[in-house]
Amino acid sequence: MSNPIDGDRRKFLKTGAMAVAAIPLATLVTKGTAVAGLPDDVEDLPKAEDDHDHDYVNDVADTDHARYQEGQLCENCQFWVDYVDGDWGYCEHPSFTDVLVKGEGWCSVYAPA
Repeated sequence: MSNPIDGDRRKFLKTGAMAVAAIPLATLVTKGTAVAGLPDDVEDLPKAEDDHDHDYVNDVADTDHARYQEGQLCENCQFWVDYVDGDWGYCEHPSFTDVLVKGEGWCSVYAPA
């Protein structure tokens, strides 16, 4: 005779494993939503100037911040959405949603994507 507890445990473990496996897919779906959520007039946003917020610089070569590490760029930050105007793109960090930032720029809230 089969133990009903073992069946419940298996069902729980299978469901849990499927939920954990779905997490990366959910991340991809939400990142795709961010691109679709660009403001209608994103091309009309002003371009950020050096020291806009969070020690932002348009060119990483100009940064002298203790947190900066080689290879960190706006374009590979988790807040980066996409290029919109040449070298300039949209950042979804609340401090930068009113300006475009340069893909080769950097700020102190950089977080790897």
